[in-house]
Amino acid sequence: MADLFSVAAAVLPVLACLVEWAGSVGISERHHSHHDTYVISSALSRSFAFAMLLMGAIGLMLGWLCDMGGFDSSADVVVPFFSAFVIVLFVLWALMRRYRVSLYDDFMDVRPYLGSVRTIRYDKIERMEWRGVRCGTGFRSLEIISAGERPVRLPGVLDLEHILVHIDRDDALVGGMPQRR
Repeated sequence: MADLFSVAAAVLPVLACLVEWAGSVGISERHHSHHDTYVISSALSRSFAFAMLLMGAIGLMLGWLCDMGGFDSSADVVVPFFSAFVIVLFVLWALMRRYRVSLYDDFMDVRPYLGSVRTIRYDKIERMEWRGVRCGTGFRSLEIISAGERPVRLPGVLDLEHILVHIDRDDALVGGMPQRR
């Protein structure tokens, strides 16, 4: 069983780092000819990949030291402990990399962490409310409520200022724009 955890501690961080190196352009906003796309900050996803790499390496090194007799603990306990951290962080990283908001002239497409793409027409928005705690950007998450639809929550780590300017529905924003900290 420890061998499976050793493989997870070695392979998942390397996979995440390769994806970050090959697929990230380093910006969280991409302008296309007919729409703008907002994703989770590349600095955040790179930090997750680096944390996985660091914890995987520490786990493998401590497991090796346990096998060599450097510690009284068993590698069968130490390696799965660090691998569990790597696996959980890998799942969080993969979900965060999946999230995307694409803004068009009359509607937006939100690809959530889980589930299918949701389309929200700007003219069908009944209200938008700030929810949750403030994120690193100084904003809370923005919940968008449309007529006859489930609410959609945009996380505060996105560039919500630009998204709100593009939606241009200040009449639906309950409480107005919050002040940054």
